[in-house]
Amino acid sequence: MADRLHSDGARTRRLRALALAAGPAVMLAVLLAPVPPGLEPPAWRLVGVTAWMVIWWIGQAAPLPATALLPIPLMPALEIAPTKAVTAQYGNPLLMLFLGGFLIAAAMQRHGLHRRIALSIVAAMGAAPRRILLGFMLATAALSMWISNTASTVMMFAVALPVIELVGARAGDDETARRFGVALMLSVAYSASIGGVGTLIGTPGNALLASVLSASYGIELGFGRWMLVGLPVAAVMLAACYLLLTRVLFHFGDLGAAGAEAVIAGERRALGPMRRPERRIAAVFALAAMGWMFRGVLNLPLDDAGIAIAAAVAIFVLPAGDGSGTRLLDWAHTRTVPWGILLLLGGGLALAEGFGRTGLADWIGGGFAGLAQMPLWLLVLAVAGVTLMITEVTSNTAVTATFLPILGAVATGMGLPVEWLMVPVALASSMAFMMPVATPPNAIVFGYEGLRMGDMIRAGVWLNLIATLLITGAMWLVARPVLGI
Repeated sequence: MADRLHSDGARTRRLRALALAAGPAVMLAVLLAPVPPGLEPPAWRLVGVTAWMVIWWIGQAAPLPATALLPIPLMPALEIAPTKAVTAQYGNPLLMLFLGGFLIAAAMQRHGLHRRIALSIVAAMGAAPRRILLGFMLATAALSMWISNTASTVMMFAVALPVIELVGARAGDDETARRFGVALMLSVAYSASIGGVGTLIGTPGNALLASVLSASYGIELGFGRWMLVGLPVAAVMLAACYLLLTRVLFHFGDLGAAGAEAVIAGERRALGPMRRPERRIAAVFALAAMGWMFRGVLNLPLDDAGIAIAAAVAIFVLPAGDGSGTRLLDWAHTRTVPWGILLLLGGGLALAEGFGRTGLADWIGGGFAGLAQMPLWLLVLAVAGVTLMITEVTSNTAVTATFLPILGAVATGMGLPVEWLMVPVALASSMAFMMPVATPPNAIVFGYEGLRMGDMIRAGVWLNLIATLLITGAMWLVARPVLGI
C-alpha cells in the first residue's frame, strides 16, 4: 500500500509540473496563431484562457479554486471583458444559495446531528448483512444531499470498519468476509456520489448547471424543481448499485450480524439523547428545506438564495441552548465550509460570461449545427458517456465547468433547448465509480486493505454503463416533463 501511494504521488507531481508549464504555453500558442475565420479576436483569446484553465484543472497544477480565479486578471488584460463584468460572476446570487447550504451543514457537523441521522437510518434497517449494507447506503446518500460527499464518506467509513470486523469474524471464511467488507466500502463511496445528485447543493456540478443556466440563458432551475429530476435518478441508481453489489458481484450469504447491530447500537448510545442544539439546527434545516421545495406553492417573497441566507443568519444568531453561551454556529467553526467551491463556481460563470460576450458560444454552436441530423437520444447518450469517462481521471467540477458553456453553445447551434445537453453533463459528472482517483469517496474507501483495484474497476464498469443509460432515459422520462423541454 505504501509503495503504491509513493508511486502515485511521484506520478502526480510529474503531471502537475508538466501542466504548470503547459497551461500558459498553450495559451501563448493560441494568441500567436491566426484567428479562425468568423471569430473575433477577443473570442480567440478566450479560447487561450479556457485552454490554460482546463490544462491546470486536469493536471491539478494549482488548487482548483485558485485556477478558477484566472479570469479576473486574464480576461480584462486580454480585453475579453472588463473587470467589473468578470468579478460580478463571483458574486452571482446562486452562489449565496450554496453558501447558505454549506453553513447549515457546518452547524450540523459541529453538533453531531449528521452522525445521529446516519446512525438512526442504519439502525432502522436491521441486522441482516444485506440490510446493514442498504442502511449504510441510504444514510450516506441522505447525508450527501446536504453535506459534502467527502465528509459523508469519512464519517461512514469510520462507522463501517468495526462493523466489517465483527461480521467478518462470524463468517468462518476469509474470502466471504472480504467480499462483505468490499461491498460495504464500495456502497459507502458510491452512495456518497449518487446522493449528491438529489439536490442543487449536493454536488458542485449541479450548482454550476443552475448558475450557468441562470446567468447565460435566463433559465431558473429552482431547488424543488431540480429535486424532481435528481431524486428519481438517485433513487434508481442507488437501487441498481445495491443489487449489483449484493446480488451480482459480491456474494456473502447470510453472515451472522448480531455483533454489528451491537456496534451500531453502542454508537447511538454514545451520542446520548438528542440535545437542544441538535433540535434547533434540525428545526432551522427543516424550515429551509420546506421553503426550498414549496416556496412556489407557499408564494414566499424569497427565492432559494434568500431562504438559504436567512437560515444561515438564523444559526449565527440563535443560541445553542446548552448553557455554554455560544450560538448554533460561530465564525470559528466555518473553517469546514468549502469556500473554494464558491470560487470554483465563480470561475465557471466567468468563462460562461466570456463565451456569451465574445460570440464564442455562437461560433461553437454554428460549427456543430450539422449534428442536428444525429438522433437526439444518441447525442445525449454520447454526452453522458464522454462526460462520465473523462470524470474518471479528472475533477468532476473541472469537467462540468469546461463542458457546460461549450455544450450550451452546441445545443443552441442545433436549435435545441440547452437543457438537453447541459443536464446530462451535470448528472454524469457525479457518476464516476471505476477509479480511486475519480472522486474523494473512492479514494477514501480505497484505503480499506481488503479492497483491490480490480474490485473497484469491476463494479465501476457496470455502474458507469448503467448510469449512462439511466441518464439518457431520465432525460425523456423525468427531465423533459419537469423542465418543460
